[in-house]
Parts: sequence; structure tokens; C-alpha cells
Amino acid sequence: MVKNPLFPLIFSALTLMTIPMNAQTPAPSLQDLVGARGSSGERELQSRGYEYIKTEKSEGDAYSYWRETSTGKCLTVRTSDGRYQSLVYAPDFDCRVAQSSGRNITISFPSGSHCGTYAGRVNAGDTFLLNLAREQQLIIEKSTPHDYSVQAPNGEYLEVIRRFSNNQNQYWTGNQSGNFKVEVASVPQGRPIDIKFCAYSGEGNL
Repeated sequence: MVKNPLFPLIFSALTLMTIPMNAQTPAPSLQDLVGARGSSGERELQSRGYEYIKTEKSEGDAYSYWRETSTGKCLTVRTSDGRYQSLVYAPDFDCRVAQSSGRNITISFPSGSHCGTYAGRVNAGDTFLLNLAREQQLIIEKSTPHDYSVQAPNGEYLEVIRRFSNNQNQYWTGNQSGNFKVEVASVPQGRPIDIKFCAYSGEGNL
């Protein structure tokens, strides 16, 4: 049988045609935002016609998901150390928001007090809502073993800026104001929790 020397080239071309393009490809018009600070990058994305969807955290990095309103494409932005590291197109399902089965628990601050508290049972996925101002310290003190994350109104997760020996973590609201979300990530089964939230303007005092 005579072999066609062009067969390998034709086969390779056909193979490439049948392989779908990787959805995780860089967004060409957004590569100038690599290295930008998260807050300024968000404003720039909004000005370029992107709609914020959600943020997820993984191993110290934050992944925010955006929808390009003109095309419907899903965009993933990876943020590390407060700066954009990559902006890539992602599969459409990454921009879908799952329905949360958790409760929203509003924490109120009594008149004249910097602190609000909650004691009772919660489940993973429950979220505490705190109405905070710009440039405030948020001190969260827990007396029970559970994990939580703190999310600003713009969807970014706050990093702990100081840890205290009495199970207190300190956060900074920066230029964000409004409803901050403290989501319970895990809690010992069957155990109620006891948690205190304190907000101070400026430096504040513990």
C-alpha cells in the first residue's frame, strides 16, 4: 500500500479542528490590568462593560467572576496579594450563582455601643450581615471553634490584618461601606456558637 506523505499533516489539522478552544484563554483587551490593585481594577472592569457576579477563595487567592455585558462571556480574575494576576475567559457555568440554603442573620449595634453579638446555633452557609462604614476596624471575637470568611460589599474577601491571642481577628473596611458578609464556613456539629463583632472608626481601641 502506498502511503500518502501528506496524511500526517492532514490528520493533525483535522485533529486540531475537532479540539475545542480552551475556555481559559487570556482576555486580550484586559491584559493591561494585570498587576492592578483590586479596587481600581474593579472600577476599570465596570467602566469597560463588565458586571460583577461573585468571588471565591482558594489557597490564599481570590477568584472573581464577571460577565461581559456586550457578549455574555464569563471572565475570571485571579487576585493575589491585593493585585490582579490574570484575567481569562472561563466556561459559562463558572458565572452561574448557586442558590444559597443558608440564613442571613443581621447583627445590630445597640445605641452607644461599638459591638454586637450573636449566641446560638448556626449551620455552614449561614451569613451574618453587618452594616459598616468606610475606614473602620472590624474586630471579630469567637469563643467557639468555627471558621468564617469576611466579604466586602464589592465581593472581595477581606484579609486578616492582625490576629490576637484571645481569638480575635482584625479586619479593615478600607473604602468600602454597606453590608459586609461574614459567612460561616464550618461549625462543629450540634454546637452553638458565641461570636462578637466590634467596629471602630480609625485606629479604635480594643
